[in-house]
Amino acid sequence: MKLIFRILLFTLCIANISLTPSFATESDVVIVATPEPELLEKTYVSLELTNEEPVSISIVKSFNSIVKIVQNKYYSLLNWRKYSRRSDSLEIPNYDRKLQFGRWINDPNDDTCYNTRAKVLVRDSDKEVIFKDTNHCVVEAGRWNDPYTGGTFSESKDIQIDHFVPLKNAYLSGAYKWSFRARCLYSNYMGNDFHLVSANGSQNMKKGDKGPDKYIPPNPEYTCTYLKNWLTVKFLWGLKMTEAEATAVVQAITNNNCNTQKFRMTYHQIMTQAEFAQDNMDLCEKLDQASKPVTN
Repeated sequence: MKLIFRILLFTLCIANISLTPSFATESDVVIVATPEPELLEKTYVSLELTNEEPVSISIVKSFNSIVKIVQNKYYSLLNWRKYSRRSDSLEIPNYDRKLQFGRWINDPNDDTCYNTRAKVLVRDSDKEVIFKDTNHCVVEAGRWNDPYTGGTFSESKDIQIDHFVPLKNAYLSGAYKWSFRARCLYSNYMGNDFHLVSANGSQNMKKGDKGPDKYIPPNPEYTCTYLKNWLTVKFLWGLKMTEAEATAVVQAITNNNCNTQKFRMTYHQIMTQAEFAQDNMDLCEKLDQASKPVTN
């Protein structure tokens, strides 16, 4: 029951609508006026984890819905609900990465000088990393197996840290409603090993902010995992999909003969993520109060 209350608190924190960052007055955050707002699509798809009954525990659902999931053991990531078409397009403030999601941060309470990029590089390297002689906070070399291409890279300059569901995609599919601290946590989230991915830089540039309707990694052995992780991130953060995105996911699952039994989550997995998110919800606020991050 304690974890139930934790995930409820997490949902309330993320759902706190705020389009103004909590520390937008930082000297390196520049507010750029954008004359034309983003236009959201009129029809979208929401993910729901269900077994026997259509019970959703996305961030916009009620406490009673969250409690119901305790009754089941496994929850499918393939149960979606199509929403009605809005009569008008929804306009939201234009996407601005630094203003809305912040940057790589260095948690002042973890006793290291590593920012999020460095931590992901250390985590994903198959061997002990080497830091720059002139800056022992910045990773220079290691051995990274890029899941997108299947290639192996030894220099950090060849690696970019990919937000699995890109920041702009997340923003347009629901994060525009979040507080800045929730978006900054999303940008620096290390509660699992697939939210942030060490990927080949050129391949990551090809991906950009595209969803599975416009980009799937060229490594065929990774396709099914890619689709499952995409749905997992979308679900955990209460993000929606466009019709084109949802259709492409279904098509790719079918074309690649993916094992649909693997497209599911356990209650324990869900609650572990909720607990990590709640424990780190003030990550960016702590940074603002204590120190400035190491840039990379």
